[in-house]
Formats: sequence, C-alpha cells, structure tokens
Amino acid sequence: MLTQRELDDFLGNFHKQKTSIKKVKYPALRADPGLPQSRLPVDFIDDVTVEIWAELGEASMTVRDILNMKEETVIELDKPAGDTVNLKINGRDFARGEVIIIGNNLGIRVDRIYDPKTYNDPDKGVGKDG
Repeated sequence: MLTQRELDDFLGNFHKQKTSIKKVKYPALRADPGLPQSRLPVDFIDDVTVEIWAELGEASMTVRDILNMKEETVIELDKPAGDTVNLKINGRDFARGEVIIIGNNLGIRVDRIYDPKTYNDPDKGVGKDG
C-alpha cells in the first residue's frame, strides 16, 4: 500500500489543477451514398452449384400407408397429367414448366422464368421465353 507521500509524489500537481470542461464540436452527420452497384462478370459465378427441383405435386398419406409401401406402389398426386410444375432453386420459386418425356426420362420444358424481384410470388413474376 502506498503512503500519502508516495501517493502525492505519484500524482504530482494533478490534484492542484483545475478541471476544465470544453464543449466538443462534432462534424455534421451526413449520409454516405451506398456502395456503387458492381457488375461482376458471369464467369465469376458460373461454377456455383445450386439445387434445382421440380414440384410435381403433393399427397397426404398416413404413417401406416407409408410404412406399408412396397416397390411399384403408386402415389396419387394432386396435379393432373400435363399440368405445369414449379421449378425451385435452393428452395425458392424460379420458373415453371411442363413435364415432358425424353426417351425413358422425365424432363421439364421451361415456359416461364420468374422475375428475381418477385421470386417468392410466381403470380407476379415477369415471364421470359425459355
């Protein structure tokens, strides 16, 4: 523990000085413009992998029905054959198309690509030929 003399020596004349208060002047606030929109070349993202899936329809089944399923079980979906299907990329609506048969495979002929600004509302999307 410090003695009073050591404390006085340490603090020096600090306790004898008057404290002055000065008003601080800050520069006026101004909004900085946002970062300029950068245009990246497509090459920058052309190797990014995304998941794409077609929403063919939905069905409701009981757990018992699912547990009793066997190979060649047919699940009836709520969409009729030839109806349009939604395409999703990473879980978000992206386009719509028609299911087609190519040899022994199913495919989708895209007939509308949704506007990215209305990604989650396909009815407001702007169509593009595809």
